Amino acid sequence: MATGNEIAKTTLEAYECNGGYIWGQQGAEWTAAKQANLEKKYKADPEGMVNYKGSATYGKQWIGHRVWDCAGLSRWAAAQHGIAIHSGSNLIWQCDLSHKGKLTSSMDLPVGAQVFTGTDEKKPHIGTYTGDGIVTEASGARVGVIQSKVHDKKWKYWGLEKGVTYDFIPDEKPEPEPDPGDKKPVLRKGDSGPYVTLAQTQLIQRGYDLGIWGADGKFGQKTFDAVVAFQRDWGLVQDGIIGPRTWEMLSSTPVKVTYKVTVPGLSLHDAEALAALYPGSRVEKEAE
Repeated sequence: MATGNEIAKTTLEAYECNGGYIWGQQGAEWTAAKQANLEKKYKADPEGMVNYKGSATYGKQWIGHRVWDCAGLSRWAAAQHGIAIHSGSNLIWQCDLSHKGKLTSSMDLPVGAQVFTGTDEKKPHIGTYTGDGIVTEASGARVGVIQSKVHDKKWKYWGLEKGVTYDFIPDEKPEPEPDPGDKKPVLRKGDSGPYVTLAQTQLIQRGYDLGIWGADGKFGQKTFDAVVAFQRDWGLVQDGIIGPRTWEMLSSTPVKVTYKVTVPGLSLHDAEALAALYPGSRVEKEAE
């Protein structure tokens, strides 16, 4: 899986090679023959070739250069890392992003994020955030591949491509650590989050096995079994639900310290009766 930093580094190659802009291109070298053919087609059908107007008018300066259009640059950079995205900034916005939103003047973006101009309904232009407050973009046939400021007013939206890992997700706030003084929520099998992690940690500290998963923040079967065992040991209703009473007991019971006591000649029946007087105790029968 590609990283946002890799996407940005690849995109920067288009700027560093003085890349040009031709509508519909994705990094091919522009030639005099291609330019002449484009001009001929545009002259014959300017209405049908309206998107090529700028390329037909200004494209001569890009002969001998590699050329892209705005979405073509994003598609090309993704393709270098085995990622296929749609053609056109609107389709990229609609289909190829795992996270997206409006860009604010105070927002930090991860390197490699895509940025868009336009409105909620239409995204006519796309660029790539390549770090240090800079967007690299195939801007137009007059200027080619350029750099602009990410908080230039033209950039209105941001998005993260599917199949790319980024250093962070904009505006995604980590869940707050539980406050010991807070009223704790009722937890059931299937729940997740920081309070589940807290309960799991307390169970482990008191000697209850959560298997290979440990305190992973997910209330699965192993956590359920540990809660039932804890409830049984401390005389609570054995429903596997961490409600107010189970929370209270988890917080007040001592962290487990293990002592092994050997009583020669004690029968198994008497040993089990003795252990029952001390919640959390168990009897181990020595092999004969």
